[in-house]
Amino acid sequence: MKIAEVQPRLFEHFQKLLKHQQLSHAYLFVGGFGNYDMAMWLAKGVFCEKMGAPCGNCRICKLIDRNEFSELQIIEPDGQMIRVDQVRELLANFASTGFESTKKVVIIKEAEKMGMNAANALLKTIEEPESEVYIFLLAENESLLLPTIQSRAQKVVFPKDEIYLSNFLQQMGLLKTEADLLAAITNSTDEAKALAESSWYLPASKVLANFVEVIQSSNELAFLKVIELLPHFEGKKEQSVAFEILLILFNQVQATNFTIKTFKAEKMWRANVRFQSCLESICL
Repeated sequence: MKIAEVQPRLFEHFQKLLKHQQLSHAYLFVGGFGNYDMAMWLAKGVFCEKMGAPCGNCRICKLIDRNEFSELQIIEPDGQMIRVDQVRELLANFASTGFESTKKVVIIKEAEKMGMNAANALLKTIEEPESEVYIFLLAENESLLLPTIQSRAQKVVFPKDEIYLSNFLQQMGLLKTEADLLAAITNSTDEAKALAESSWYLPASKVLANFVEVIQSSNELAFLKVIELLPHFEGKKEQSVAFEILLILFNQVQATNFTIKTFKAEKMWRANVRFQSCLESICL
């Protein structure tokens, strides 16, 4: 993803901050469309051998591209959450002398998955950094973050550009209808590409489209169709995508009643009701 193309306004803003060395020490990047790419680009800007915007060609920029630069740390959830010991290890690293630089950068992916203890452990560093530390918190759902964390980081919203995503997918060979749907349920080119290239997504989305078509004319027939859906959505990730697709497809045909039923069915599913039973509830 070329961050200058997908988020040109934000790119220009941060380019000026780097040039004048006015980067804040803590940011909350909300929305997944380009937030990781921006954080990596800014990390290069902090450490690049050429001051200002990163050159992309120096030794440090290349090390960062390969995730081999010791003063840049990337934290992501271990399973379903970011644990307190991950943050404590990070803080210990902050306290140590750097091999390459006195500066340090940390990127925390899916920051809303920090447990309360992990967030509280990080809070003091955000409030009173002891060295030249830059922290980038990346989150899809900021409301799940502790208010104290939110209030101490500078919030930047990354709006999604579905047209860009759809065009990207069409260049990969997807039909426009397929690209538009996939662009609606993903937040980055990497995520969209991964789904487009997976063996299950396109066949599964077509089966769901048929289900939506059938249910509008016959609830009884759609009820029987549920069995055909199940083999395409065996895992939790696939089932989550199924609900996203159904909501979009029902919204496209303005089937408000089924949209409401799908919202309720997804809520049931998140409460650990069987996926099959949730789909069948949409047909009732």
